Formats: sequence, structure tokens, C-alpha cells
Amino acid sequence: MRLLTVAISTVKSERDNVLEKINNLSGATKDLLDFLVVSQFEDEYQNSLIGDIRVVKLTGKGLSKSRNLAIQETSTEWIWFQDDDFSINENELSFLVSSLSNGDIDIALIRIGSLENSEKYYKNYVDYSKYTRLLSLKVSSIEIIARVSFIRDKEISFNEKLGLGTELPCCEENQFMLDSFDRGANINFLNRTLCYHTTLAENRKIDYVKNLKAKGYFLRRLPAYISLLLIFKWAFTLNTNFSFFQNIKLLTNGFLLNERIKK
Repeated sequence: MRLLTVAISTVKSERDNVLEKINNLSGATKDLLDFLVVSQFEDEYQNSLIGDIRVVKLTGKGLSKSRNLAIQETSTEWIWFQDDDFSINENELSFLVSSLSNGDIDIALIRIGSLENSEKYYKNYVDYSKYTRLLSLKVSSIEIIARVSFIRDKEISFNEKLGLGTELPCCEENQFMLDSFDRGANINFLNRTLCYHTTLAENRKIDYVKNLKAKGYFLRRLPAYISLLLIFKWAFTLNTNFSFFQNIKLLTNGFLLNERIKK
């Protein structure tokens, strides 16, 4: 039985492209991994096998909803969350599977390389040495490989009010990691590049209004003094199309929105 499922979230218009990308992977890779594709915006619900690939079609939308369904449907010990523009570093997969087999860990964090330059990273990994609550703010979902039994037993899931397909289209992975840390996860840094993502700003479609509101919404999970400091820091440092004061306004709007719709 395989150890790891790569759970890929996509939409109907990209589903066939995702299946083709999986089929084009090497035989060795497909021998090591299970693949689960969760597709949104479909005409009807369906859960079926296409070849060796489990495909679940959803009529609704929401990245977090699709990731939560993947957690339910996964039959392997580990799950790796991926987007439909995934590019896996197949040369490192044997190391990955070996690390998951031998380590006493609940969540493994891998590194993302630059799709345009394989010698560079998607982000700065200087802080990725000791996990803290604040490091939850920096984790990307496709870095996360989780032990399925741990997240099921601890009832950890992606907040379906957050993520693409909602009015607050980011930070769902940050809350997932914060919940995991607070519930005692043993988090390990593998320090290997296991996948690639574009680092070109023009290739990344970002709605800065909604993203800033989502970040403000998420900050309610942190102590008030830290939230306030981060609002000012992000307003100054985030590369958006807005001024410092516009950034503060949008972050604050999201922070206050959470107070009205918080569970």
C-alpha cells in the first residue's frame, strides 16, 4: 500500500489538464504515490476512479471545502495538499517517502522552488528551523504534508470561510497550521525542494482587496498586541496596489469582520 496521497484541488475547466499531468509523470512516481483530484464547479457530484486516479466532482466551490473533502477521502497514511498548477520534483520523492516512513512526525513542511529558476526558492526559508505560532503566518498550503490520523483525531480542518472561492480568499493554510501547532503537532522541516511554483508576479492573480481583508480576519486568532503590530507591518511591507493607509483600512475591515461572523 502506498504511503502518501497527493490531493489536488482544481475546477472543471482544468480537470482534464490535471489528469494529463498526472499521467505524464514517471512510472516510478506513480508507483510511490496515490493521486486524488477534487474538482469544483462540476455539473453533478461524482466519486469515481479514472485509471488509478480517484476523482471527486463537486457542484459547489471553495478551495478549503475541496481540501477538507480530500482529507475525508484519503486512504493513505499521509496527505500532501497541492494546487492544479503543481510541478513535482520527482527526483526527491524517494527521500520524501523514506522521511515520512521513519520520522515520528505529524506534519512535514517541504520547500517550494521557483518554477522559473530551479536554483532559487519560492520564498525566503531563513526562519524555517524551529516552528512557532507566528511561523504559521508564512506557510503555504502546498508545503504541507500531514499525517491523516493526526488531523482526523484532532479534528483539524481548513476553515471554509477562508480560501479561494470565498470572499476571504487566503489564510486558510495559516489557520490550519496554527490549529495543528496548538493541538500538539510534531512539525518537522524536511528542507528539500519537493515542488515548484511560479515566482513571477504577473503570473499570480491576486485580489488585494479581498486578500487584505482575509489577512485581517485571520489576525483575530492572535493576541491583540501582535495583531496590531502585524496590521502596521503588513500595511507597510505588503506589495499591493494600495497606499499604506488603504492597506491599514482593508486589514482593519477584515479584522472587525471576523468579530461579526466568528463562530
